[in-house]
Amino acid sequence: MNVTSATNNNSNPVDAIVSSPGNDAASIENEFMTLMIAQIQNQDPTDPVDSTEYVTQLAQFSQVESLEQMRANQSTQMVIMENLGIVQSAQLVGKDAMVPASEFSIEDQPLEGKVFLSNAVEELNIDIVDNNGEVVHTLNLGAQEVGDTPFTIDPEALDLPAGEYSIVANTTAGDVSKTADTFVKAEIEKIHFISASGMMMAELGNGLGTISVLEISEVS
Repeated sequence: MNVTSATNNNSNPVDAIVSSPGNDAASIENEFMTLMIAQIQNQDPTDPVDSTEYVTQLAQFSQVESLEQMRANQSTQMVIMENLGIVQSAQLVGKDAMVPASEFSIEDQPLEGKVFLSNAVEELNIDIVDNNGEVVHTLNLGAQEVGDTPFTIDPEALDLPAGEYSIVANTTAGDVSKTADTFVKAEIEKIHFISASGMMMAELGNGLGTISVLEISEVS
């Protein structure tokens, strides 16, 4: 009887090992040695297996073992990097982050934000819209150059009750009217990781919810 029948038609012991998912290096080595011994014991005495085939199989096994070790090392490195990220992210908690947003909640404290302009404008107006979809106030910021234009929404000065609001930045340049991107500042209350992707997420105040830290424009 040859090794083909002894290994359920897997002519190569290494192929049989690779086809068994979830094996660690020790299990792979044990399976390989078991299959090789079976091959030697069941070879045809009149037509023994060429010794070079054993060398080839040993080389293949070494490759499989090396790949398994690399996978284990990568897994360990990912855990270390995630732990380091958690330690570093702890320094962000309690700081203010400027993030892309047009909806927020406000109580009695002023809310800071900015508008990003890709070109100079003759007029920049920020509409503050309440939860019913009505414009309750407009910040007239006039002509602005390219870049970031800061603004502040003071609920006491504007007589805005606590609640949920949204903003729309309207720009005018010549005959062209369009909206611009807005950013809102909020305190970072918590940092956590999504293990499946390794993505670091920040939970923000002012009703901004949870976003990826990659979306944070600036931290202060």
